[in-house]
Amino acid sequence: MNPFNYISIAEGDNFYDRVEETKRVVDTLKGGNNLVLFSPRRYGKTSLVFRAMQQLEKQGIICVYLDLTPIYSLESFAELYLQALYQKQTVFERFVKMLSDLKDIRPKMTFNEFGKLEFGIDYIEPTISISTVSEIIDLPEKMAKEGKRVVVVMDEFQEIRKLAKFNIEALLRSKIQLQHHANYLFLGSKTHIIQDMFLAQNRPFYNSAATLQISTLPEKDTIEFIISKFKSSNITISEELCRHIIARVENIPYYIQLLCAEIWQYMMPDLNEVNQDIIDECFIRVVESKSDYYFERTDRLSQLQKRLLLALTESGENIFSGKYMKKNRLLGASSLQKAVAVLLDEGIVDKKESTYSFCNPFYKYYIRYYASERNASRRNAINTKIEDGKFVIEN
Repeated sequence: MNPFNYISIAEGDNFYDRVEETKRVVDTLKGGNNLVLFSPRRYGKTSLVFRAMQQLEKQGIICVYLDLTPIYSLESFAELYLQALYQKQTVFERFVKMLSDLKDIRPKMTFNEFGKLEFGIDYIEPTISISTVSEIIDLPEKMAKEGKRVVVVMDEFQEIRKLAKFNIEALLRSKIQLQHHANYLFLGSKTHIIQDMFLAQNRPFYNSAATLQISTLPEKDTIEFIISKFKSSNITISEELCRHIIARVENIPYYIQLLCAEIWQYMMPDLNEVNQDIIDECFIRVVESKSDYYFERTDRLSQLQKRLLLALTESGENIFSGKYMKKNRLLGASSLQKAVAVLLDEGIVDKKESTYSFCNPFYKYYIRYYASERNASRRNAINTKIEDGKFVIEN
């Protein structure tokens, strides 16, 4: 079995380091405070939080986890929230009693296609009212009053903006500040948005939680992890080559695991020593395996957004300067600002202070070496598809 895991949440010996961050999360929530934790995607936030949740639950604290990515309406938010709360119930009848005051919905249990009981809700009215959503937000405090404290984890919290027309941020903030037995952990991967939500004075969640930003993992620990995982399959790799792997994927934890998994697959069953040519070949193999996805993602972008992406493969500093815009044919500061906003919102690029960078090093390579007429001589067999798709960046 491949010792490198990039598919599921890192657990056991697939989770390494983050000792100080885990302790900070546990201590903050255990101490009765709220916390917002943020970093770009693929840095291991969710794995870190699940480790912290395990420690909190061992201490008798109920941890409710919900990922807000799929929400699109009040109904979807309500159902997602209730599903997450239901997962922590041991007695269904007690849960039903807790929901008895909700006016617009009724809980139900149904059998799925495999004969397993599943929780669901029926809507009494065509749409759910904001007052019912308000009552649902109160439920963690009701659970806590049964004798245990509750921590609610809201992953990808910036997605709550989809419900902006209902003023949901202000509602959440007003309800949460009155809860004394429930605490909240907010996670965000669109760092510019999540920081604005919690650090801007005009936003409802301003000063409502401690903040923790996680960065890349220490190189020394990552090298030890890579060497030990390859060693478990009798494959050797030097520290220098581990550094090459780390550099190629810009030390992003998820992509380290992804590239190492591809290298392991390449090595099995006959090769037992990794070299730089193998690493570079496997990097290209990952890019090509995802080329259809990258093609579709790029094809949807405007010509200005494509030019900007190509420019960012070289540098992401001072992108609004006249020199940068002229060099990369990005004329029109207002249009460029809109293009940047789209790329940030879609999670294609990230912003740190005044510098912009790709969130995905493989996609960065794809843009630089496959998706531009500027680099036609460097393309390989997938170029025909790209040419036919007519999304190449014009000069």
